[in-house]
Amino acid sequence: ELKNVFKSFSLGIFSKKNNKSVLEDINLTLEAGDVIGLVGENGAGKTTLLRIIMGLIGVSSGQVLYKDTKKPLFGYVNSNNRSFYWRLSVRENLIFFSKLLGLSNKETYKQIERLAYTLRIYSILDKPFMQISSGQMQAVNIARSLLGSPDFLLLDEPTTSLDYESAQSVTKTLQNYLSATKTPAIWCSHNYVELKSVCNKIGILRKAQYSYQNINTHAFQDRAINYEFEIDIKNIREIQSMADVSITKTNENTVYFISEDTNIYLDDILKSLSILNVRVLSIQNTFSYSRYL
Repeated sequence: ELKNVFKSFSLGIFSKKNNKSVLEDINLTLEAGDVIGLVGENGAGKTTLLRIIMGLIGVSSGQVLYKDTKKPLFGYVNSNNRSFYWRLSVRENLIFFSKLLGLSNKETYKQIERLAYTLRIYSILDKPFMQISSGQMQAVNIARSLLGSPDFLLLDEPTTSLDYESAQSVTKTLQNYLSATKTPAIWCSHNYVELKSVCNKIGILRKAQYSYQNINTHAFQDRAINYEFEIDIKNIREIQSMADVSITKTNENTVYFISEDTNIYLDDILKSLSILNVRVLSIQNTFSYSRYL
């Protein structure tokens, strides 16, 4: 549980230092079986929030409380593979991280075998990490996060480097794991279709504030015509190939577009974008108020 958590960072040097507020008065409870889908613009503070929960960085004020008195074991996945030893095999990497968790030899090999079959990485266990694909690296990253049967699972865009089919497979595997173990999880992603399939709550970080909605009341069934979408500019060709879509503005890094089809729902257009491997950076309601999902 997070109670009234504030976090700010000092910017600048010497006498010109200013504090930048990243998180303000965050209250969040994560219980058994909860899978919170955490969304927000790039730089909204999602990764900072996860690091605070894990105890990697401290809070400026407020409390992070655990049900048990001892600090729990966290499984953590992001899209950065630099923490692996690239010249070692996948198996040797997983053995190394198992030993850091204090697992016995018997338990280490048992868990690696189980995870290798579950995540379909058995055929690459003895390959050097540097010789496997980016999608396989992410599957190994996920396998590492599940070593030791963590008390909480924190997923920071776990499918971001995967193609559509691989992302679907990994999402399904994690969904089955979370459902079977009731492991509480926070899942950060710009893929709203992915979040809808695995989460029971949607957490929204915007302007340093946190709010959440039940997944069943979230706006996936709204008409797509009511929203403006922001994507990376590298995906502009995919958007131009879509019917009834108009680009509203572009800048150096991103493109904004709207759907002109009055019959298509938000859920449908998000599925289409997911199949095209287009990541949605933000979705803005185009009525009198502005809200990022």
